[in-house]
Amino acid sequence: MDSKTVASNKKARFDYFLEEKFVAGLSLEGWEVKSLRQGKLNIKESYIKDIKDELWLVGAKIDPAAYINQKESVNPLRFRKLLLKKKEVSKILFAISAKGQTCIPVKLFWKGQLAKLEIALAKGKKNYDKKQTKKDADIQRDQERALKKYK
Repeated sequence: MDSKTVASNKKARFDYFLEEKFVAGLSLEGWEVKSLRQGKLNIKESYIKDIKDELWLVGAKIDPAAYINQKESVNPLRFRKLLLKKKEVSKILFAISAKGQTCIPVKLFWKGQLAKLEIALAKGKKNYDKKQTKKDADIQRDQERALKKYK
């Protein structure tokens, strides 16, 4: 994870075939931005939901920073609106409804002063696909170790 990446969803690559990626802005409150700067974000169990032809990030947990005064009034699990172009939104909505795909967040990162969320259209993997992915990763790791040994 580089210094501009706040959080990444490593389990997404294991559980899904990631097909098409998009970069979206997020509608955030002030305390959420402060908490993101401290890295207090969890997107492992989150997903993208369609509400009235808009895309919303559901299930992402942003813990309030220690110095925020109104901790009782903040909701760490609130829905956050994704900011995308209409063409991208319609493409994602079509894929979710027609093709049997889902849309999941892959990582959140900083682009200048703005927080951006990388989302991907994904298809779920079956158990045998997950086993094959793990097997391929093990083979790749063994090959790299063997090459390192002979250098």
